[in-house]
Amino acid sequence: MNPVSLIDSTGKPDLLLLQNVLHLNIYGKLDSNWSVLLEPRFTLDATKTADDYHEPPYESLPSNFAGHDKLLRSGGRDGKVELSQAYINYASGNLWLRVGKQPIAWGETIAQRVLDVVNPLDLSQFFFFDRALEEFEGIRIPQWFIRGAVTVPNEQIQDLTFELVLNPGLVTPTILPEQGAPYNVLPGILKATDEVETGEATVGTRITGTLGDFDFSLNFLSKPNDDGVGVVPAPPGGLVYDPRGIPLLAELGIFDPFRVDLRLKHPRVNIFGGSLNYFSQDLGALFRVETTVTPNAPFSLTENSIAIVERRVWKSVIQIERPTYLIPGQGSMSIALGYFFTHTSGDLSQVYSSGAKVDAAVHSFSVLLQQPLFRKQVNLELLAIYDTDDSYWIQPAIHWEIGGNIRLDLLYNAFGGSERRPGRFGSFYWAEGLALRLTIGF
Repeated sequence: MNPVSLIDSTGKPDLLLLQNVLHLNIYGKLDSNWSVLLEPRFTLDATKTADDYHEPPYESLPSNFAGHDKLLRSGGRDGKVELSQAYINYASGNLWLRVGKQPIAWGETIAQRVLDVVNPLDLSQFFFFDRALEEFEGIRIPQWFIRGAVTVPNEQIQDLTFELVLNPGLVTPTILPEQGAPYNVLPGILKATDEVETGEATVGTRITGTLGDFDFSLNFLSKPNDDGVGVVPAPPGGLVYDPRGIPLLAELGIFDPFRVDLRLKHPRVNIFGGSLNYFSQDLGALFRVETTVTPNAPFSLTENSIAIVERRVWKSVIQIERPTYLIPGQGSMSIALGYFFTHTSGDLSQVYSSGAKVDAAVHSFSVLLQQPLFRKQVNLELLAIYDTDDSYWIQPAIHWEIGGNIRLDLLYNAFGGSERRPGRFGSFYWAEGLALRLTIGF
C-alpha cells in the first residue's frame, strides 16, 4: 500500500509518526592532540500504539537493508539501538585527522542539497520535512571515513586547505521506509531490493580558502549513487513489447503475482563542484553560490525501468542572506532568498527518475525568514519554496529555547500545486500536517 492510498482511505490514520529518541554524546579529550567522540542512540517508534489504523503492519525501523551490518545498529520492529557516531580526532598545527563513523557536511545552502552529498540519507522514519534551518542534520547516515585536512598558508591564500575523505567500501544506500509505512513512497506493486556492490569505495577531495573578499571551495566526489535506480530483470525469453515499443511487464512472468520485482542498482557517479561566498559590506548581505556537475548521473530507461542510462546533470543554487531590523526592540530578521535549478542534458524522451519523466530544466525559488523574539529565546520562522512547474512547500515554524536544556519545535508542512510527479513537492501532499518535537537535554 502506498501513502496516497493509505491517507485517502476511510478511517485514515491521524498520526503518521510518534517517535522517542535518546541521544547520548560522549566526548573525551585524551591529551592536547587526541580526542574521541561516541554517540549511542536509542529509538522507539510508538506510532502504531498511539494510532492503530496502520494496515498492513510494517517494520517502523527497518534493519535488514543493503549495508545494514556496517552501521552498528540492531533492533526489532519498533525499536532500534545504534552507535550513530564513533570517531577519534587528531589535531596538530596545520594538520587535522578524523577516523571512524561520522557524518560529513559539505555545502552551506539552506533546504537545498547541492554539495552536501557525501553521506546518504536515512528516510526510514520521515523525509527532510523537519525544521528547515536544521536541513539534513538528523538524517545524514554516518559512515566509516578516514578524513584529513592540511592547511598550507601562502602569500595569496593564508588559509588554503586541502581535504581528503575516504570510505574503503563500507557504504550504505539511501534508506527508505518499509512497505506499508504511511510515509513510504514506493507503490505497493513494487518489490524493491537494493543491490550495493561490496568494496565500492567513496573518495572525495576538497580545496577551501579565502581570496580577498571571497571564500571558495573546489570539490570532487566519487561514490556509488546513494539513490537506487530501478531495473526490472528481463525473463529468459527477453522483453515483450507492444506496437508502440513499450515493454509489457504483465507478460514477463515476474509478478509474484501482485508485485513487480525491482532491482535498485547503485552505479558509481563522479561529482565535480564548488562554492563561492561573498559578503558585501555596502549591502550588508552575504551572496552564496554552490554548483555541481555529474557527467554520469544514472536514470531509468523508460517508465518501466528496463535499463540504466547516463546523462549529465548540472545543479546550482544562488542564495542571498541579509539581516534586517523590522520589529523595534527585537533582534534583526534574517532574510534568505534563493534560486535553485537542475539541468539534465541529452535525449530525455524515455528517461525517468523514480517513475517520473525527467525534464531538461527544473527551476525553483525559495525564501526563508527567521525573526528572534524575547532575547532570542523564541524564533518565528517561515520557509517557502515554489517550483515553476507549479508545486510548492510552505513551512511556518516556532522554535522555543526554554532555559538551557529544553527546546520546543512546532511546525506545519503544506504541499500543493498541480505538479504531482514523484519527487516534486506537490507529490508529498500526504505528508502535510502539524509536527511537534520536544528536546530535553541533561
